[in-house]
Amino acid sequence: MSRYSRQLFPFCTLVLIFALWSVLAPEHFLSVRNLLNILRGASVTGIAAVGMTFVVIIAGIDLSVGAMLSLCAIVSAVSMLVFSGAGLVAIENGIYVPLNGWAIAAGTVLGVLTGGAAGFLNGELIARLKLMPFLATLGTMVVFRSASLLVNDGRPAVVSDYFWLDAGTVFGVPAAVVLFFGVLVVGGFLLQYTTFGRYVRALGSSPLTALHAGIDVTRLKVGVYTICGILVGVAALVRMSRVGAANPSSAGVGLELDVIAAVLIGGASPTGGRGTMVGTLIGVLFVALLRNGMTLLDISSYWQLMTVGLLVLAALAQDRFETLRIDPAK
Repeated sequence: MSRYSRQLFPFCTLVLIFALWSVLAPEHFLSVRNLLNILRGASVTGIAAVGMTFVVIIAGIDLSVGAMLSLCAIVSAVSMLVFSGAGLVAIENGIYVPLNGWAIAAGTVLGVLTGGAAGFLNGELIARLKLMPFLATLGTMVVFRSASLLVNDGRPAVVSDYFWLDAGTVFGVPAAVVLFFGVLVVGGFLLQYTTFGRYVRALGSSPLTALHAGIDVTRLKVGVYTICGILVGVAALVRMSRVGAANPSSAGVGLELDVIAAVLIGGASPTGGRGTMVGTLIGVLFVALLRNGMTLLDISSYWQLMTVGLLVLAALAQDRFETLRIDPAK
């Protein structure tokens, strides 16, 4: 199947699901408010999915993105409160504290840096210690979630003044949506038109060939996971802005499923070497529309979770069948 065909099928499915919800719930689904909410919600998954696309293309996986988002958010929120002069009692009890500009800037940077550090740790474990990506990130998922709970003893950190990324607009477009598409464009440019992107594809297609071609495979893997972590940190800021708080017990729960599903539905291959940002965008919108429509139709969140899981299995099966068609020996 050509790259065009792999993206055409998810796109046609996206159009079909849009048409289906338009018929079943036209008044609610087609409202401008609902469509903007879909895009706002998709921005969190989408920003993280851009980083995951790079990871999947090098035949990796990162199961820790949900827990990482929780850690980035709580570190960012607590930092903003501390730099604004909040005391321990106020932070622990969720008392409103006005944030100053310096605190917001510092907390924002620390949240992104926390994501970068977490991604760097994942990369080091996988690239230098040669741990399997699945097992390594499964372990760090537990570590990051536990660390996020320890920061404020499992309590939410309230940052009501940190709202612009959700409520703000750029020429009438929600800031979160602008940020998402900005990250998507930069990610697409890096993947398609830079040496870094060519190296990423080469590594995913054949690690041995990439090594013999002089590519620093270890450094590249660490870099890819670090980029993924940085983007998860950005996604954490968007989510925190939307809810006005960082709740370590619930933030990012299940995010890894939606992110991985979006990337795989968009045509990226779990065996590496294949994936595009356009495909990831289609996958992100598909998952967002699917969940939104099912919610409007009052379909249980349990069924929503099962549906997304089945979509992941379908994407994996399709990739496997295609691999066997090309090379039956595999």
